[in-house]
Amino acid sequence: MKKNCDCLKKGHRVGLFLVALFVLCFLGYYVRPEQELHIKMLQMMFFGFSGMNVLSFILGAIQAFIWGYILSAIWCLTGCCCGCKDKCEK
Repeated sequence: MKKNCDCLKKGHRVGLFLVALFVLCFLGYYVRPEQELHIKMLQMMFFGFSGMNVLSFILGAIQAFIWGYILSAIWCLTGCCCGCKDKCEK
């Protein structure tokens, strides 16, 4: 594979970025704790999220990292299969 098509490295980077966003979102709750909509959105996005506790934080961080790999895999598959064959080798 060429250097710009390494989907695992891309997935790792995107996953770490999404975990960083999740941490900022989680910490943002403590700036203004009376955000009911904030909790409802986190419950819709992450399975098992039950509130601002340690278990929900761990589950959300793991799921954010996994979503990074999923999004990267979709990006790589559509890029390699939809006319970018000069950039990707199988």
